[in-house]
Formats: sequence, structure tokens, C-alpha cells
Amino acid sequence: MKLAAAAADLAALTRALAAIAPGSPPVRRTLVATYFDTPDLALKQAGSILRVRDEGGCFVQTFKTGDLDRANLLSRGEWQDTVAENRPDPLAPHSGPLLPEGVAGDLHPLFVTEVVRETVMIERPGTRIEAAIDTGEIRAIDNGRSEPISEIELELEYGDPTALFDLALKLLETAPIRIETRSKSERGYRLVAGDHAPPEVHAESISLDPRMVIEETMRRVGRSCLTHMLRNEPAALAGQPEGVHQMRVAVRRLRSLLSAVKDPLPEDERRSVGGELAELATPLGSARNLDVFATELLSPLRVEHAAETGWDALAAAAERARTEAYVRVDKEILSPQHTRAALRLLRWFEGRGWRSPQPLPAAALLTSPIGASAAGILERRRHAVRKRGRRFARLNARERHRLRIAVKKLRYTVELLGSLYDPHDLRRYTKRLKRVQEDLGHANDLRVAYGLVIELSRKAEPAEPVIDAAAQLLAWHERALARSEQKLRRRLRRLNRAEPFWRE
Repeated sequence: MKLAAAAADLAALTRALAAIAPGSPPVRRTLVATYFDTPDLALKQAGSILRVRDEGGCFVQTFKTGDLDRANLLSRGEWQDTVAENRPDPLAPHSGPLLPEGVAGDLHPLFVTEVVRETVMIERPGTRIEAAIDTGEIRAIDNGRSEPISEIELELEYGDPTALFDLALKLLETAPIRIETRSKSERGYRLVAGDHAPPEVHAESISLDPRMVIEETMRRVGRSCLTHMLRNEPAALAGQPEGVHQMRVAVRRLRSLLSAVKDPLPEDERRSVGGELAELATPLGSARNLDVFATELLSPLRVEHAAETGWDALAAAAERARTEAYVRVDKEILSPQHTRAALRLLRWFEGRGWRSPQPLPAAALLTSPIGASAAGILERRRHAVRKRGRRFARLNARERHRLRIAVKKLRYTVELLGSLYDPHDLRRYTKRLKRVQEDLGHANDLRVAYGLVIELSRKAEPAEPVIDAAAQLLAWHERALARSEQKLRRRLRRLNRAEPFWRE
């Protein structure tokens, strides 16, 4: 686990680690690592990393896999050899054979990391953690771009994984650290490419085995969703709407998981975790609503009304509100509370925090195979959609909102458990599900827009042109929604009549 920290806080964090392990004084080393790849970045495309590190005149070649695995924040494969020179050796016994065939002759240096590392060994009965405090920089060789390194890396050599999170939470009491999801290599490749805006990260598929017990499924899904959320923090901090959206999707997928398997979970634990997730999601909602309003509802019509001043005023008011919302997002993501919530959630899933000395009668379900329970979980989600959608034409806005939530929960659960089933059947069913979700989502976006335009017009000076443009905007989308009503009903009927792929 990597933890980013301000350079000014590293001394205090080093002292805190030394106090935790008073018998293990920090050991300082200077490390210079050169990263290699082919001109077409064949290693990066394969999700692999090759570096040679100068450790005081001793050269160590390292080959890594899983370093770019976006579904797994906490583990990777790593092979090392001592080599004669500061360049790759394809004949090295452990790391050499892992190089893809034919690339050895094309390898060239891309970027360098120069790091002063202080290492503290923390040992407890049955547990050993290496804490490395790194300061330095990453520098691209060809274009000279660079950025600083200021982080702590915690590596569990053996023992209980929850000890990592306990140590990170302890360090959070000393300084406002953050979970760093980007490896040095990932940052280096971005410098080489000259990328400035961090990309958004979409959810990775989760590989499940039908024989896997439910609590192991929960651990794997929980880790994947939290990794998905954390990997989108850089994009959200850069003001990218899709980064905020993906963070929100990750939290909602995780909440969907907890509600799908709630019966065997202690209620106090479930409520506590639900509260942590709600805390993470709250500031994201406002920013996302304003993004949708500005880009999907307002922007297409603004071009048609370019000559009317009220539309420009409405757009300006929306942009001011978006800016304020993103300031709140930044403040939340950078806060110790956000880091604390993420660490607690990671600890809960990794440590199976739902286990209790006095388990519920349904707790035995947690040790049953997911293959035996998945169909029932999906069927209950499907039943909720059919129940909420009865007499659709008569449903009011609140009832349609509840239907939308049921459809969304069904889709998230289908995606989380989908690897247990035939991919073709999964895609066909998900396609119908996605269409209904998008139609209902657009209707909900319009409902949310009513509240937004009221807030925007209150802050506008003068308010009348903004109110007039907003009234035209809402009326246009209401007419469009009415025209698409029959299509939505057809799609909902097709979804309800679709044969569930989870049934034998």
C-alpha cells in the first residue's frame, strides 16, 4: 500500500514509525531506478514493468506483473535478479524468462526514479511490515518532464493484512496522508507520454468461481469497488466529470452488494459500513447532478438559443455552481476523513469485519458457495424491478424513481456476479437492462433539474432572464420525455419478458 504525504510531513511520519518500532532505527539508502520498454510500449500494454535499480553499485533487475491491475490495489507479482550492469539482462534466471518473446533487443530506457529511502521494519507477533519513506523525483529521459516523489510504502512481508490498515490509520493521526493508487511506473509512463489530465478508470470485470464462498466473494468485490473508487480520485481532483461519475458508480456498486447479501451481516456492522459509504458519496452527488444538467440538458439547447441572453446567463450560473461543487469534492477527497473512511472500508473487507462472536442465524450463508446463491440473489433483484414497474403508466415521479433504483441495483448485481454465467447471455440481458436504466435515468435527471434551476435563479442577477430560459429548457425536455414514453414502456416490457440467464 502506498500513502502519499506532503514533503513537509515526512519527517514527522518517520518519527511516528520509529516510535512504533523503537528497536528498529530507520535505514537510509539512495536508490536510482531506470525503467525500460520497447518503442511501442509492449511491456506496458501487457501490464508488465521492467526496471534495473542501482543500489549503491549493486544492480537489481525487477520484473513486475499486476502493477497495472486496476481491480486489485493490494497485490502484484514481482521477480528479481542481481545483474552485472545498469541495463536489462534477458538471461537473468528469475526475471529474464518472463520477458515477452522478441522484445529483448528493442528495450531502451524511458524514465528514471531517484529516491532517498528510509526503511523501518515493524514487527509484531506473527506480523512483519516493511515501511519505506521515499523522497525524490521521477524524470522522463527524452522530454525531461519530472514530478516529485513524497510517499510511504507499506509492504506486508507476512502476517494479517489488517495490520497494514491499522498502521496506516495510526499514521493518519500524525499527518493528512492519502492512499496513493498510482505506482511510480504509472506516473513515469504518463510523464513520457506528456499526459496532463489523469484518465478516468472504468470498473474492471471481477472473476468469480462458483465454488467460492460468499464471504470471499464479498472480499473480492469489495476490494475491486474500492480500488475503482480510489483510482478515479486523480481524475476527480483534476475536475473531470467522468472521474466523479466513476467514483460515484463504485460506491453505488458496493452499496448494492451489501444490500444483496444483508441477511447474514450483523446489522450494526452493515449500518456502520453503509454510513461510511454514504459519507464518501455525498459530495459527489451535487457535482454529478450539475455536470448532467450543464452537459446533457442545457448544452444541446443553448446553441439553438444563442441570441437570447437568458441562456448564457443560465449557463454561467450553472458553471459557477459546478465550480463550487468541485471545490467541495476536492476538499472532501483531500480530507483526513475521506482517507480514514477508505482505510476502514478496505480493512473491513480484507479482514472480513462482518464476522461476529455471536453470528446471526443466517451467518452460515457466508460460507456457502456463491454459485448456489447467485441465482436467488439475482431473482430477488429482478422481482423488485417487476414489482416496482407494475402499472407503469400510472406511476408518479416518486414511484418511477424507486423503479429506477431497483433497475440500477439489478444491473450492478448482474455486473458483479456476471462472470459466473455465459458471457453471451449476460451481454444480451444487460443490453436490455441498460436501455431501461438510461431512459429512467434521463427522466430522473429532469426531475433533479427542477430543483437545480430554482437554486440557480435565486443566485442570478437579474433573475428574470435565467428563469425564462430555465422554463423553456424544462418544457422542451418534458415534451421530449412525453414523446419517448411509449419507447420506455416497450423496453420495460421486453426486460420483464426476457428469460433470466441465471436460470438453468
